[in-house]
Amino acid sequence: MHYVIVDIICVNMPVLTSENKAIIKVLRVEKNWNVDRMMREFPARQWKRQTLYDLVRKIDQTGSTDRLTGSGRPRSVRTATNIRNIEDLICSQEGQPGTSKSPREISRETGISRSSVQRIAKRDLKLKVCQLQELQLLLPADKEKRLNACKLLNKTMTKRKISRMVF
Repeated sequence: MHYVIVDIICVNMPVLTSENKAIIKVLRVEKNWNVDRMMREFPARQWKRQTLYDLVRKIDQTGSTDRLTGSGRPRSVRTATNIRNIEDLICSQEGQPGTSKSPREISRETGISRSSVQRIAKRDLKLKVCQLQELQLLLPADKEKRLNACKLLNKTMTKRKISRMVF
């Protein structure tokens, strides 16, 4: 049995930007240009013929280049109700620190997958993961020592020395 190695080449296909869509809409609505004329007049834009046909059809039908509301796959998990439920579970309750739950615990309780819980926390609730770290307690004497060291360093440093310094 022989195996053939195939390289997949990703070609940067030009995508219609909002600027391109606005230009095409103006040309179609105000000047009544067809796809062939747009392709001839703007060869540097590298628009694909079928993409232009699709966009012109959308402009003719709806008068807009935007997607129709309600088009696309409907949300099944990231609904407003689920977002509120997860918000209640993920954040500590008022006056009760430590009552927040992990995505795994929320997943078990609600029946929503852990990855969806994390997605809701990040995208909808705009929460970020952070963990408390223990730090060294600075005494007033330590703060004074640091200030004196910084002042001394500031006096002794020149521009040349600073340019060679790496932290």
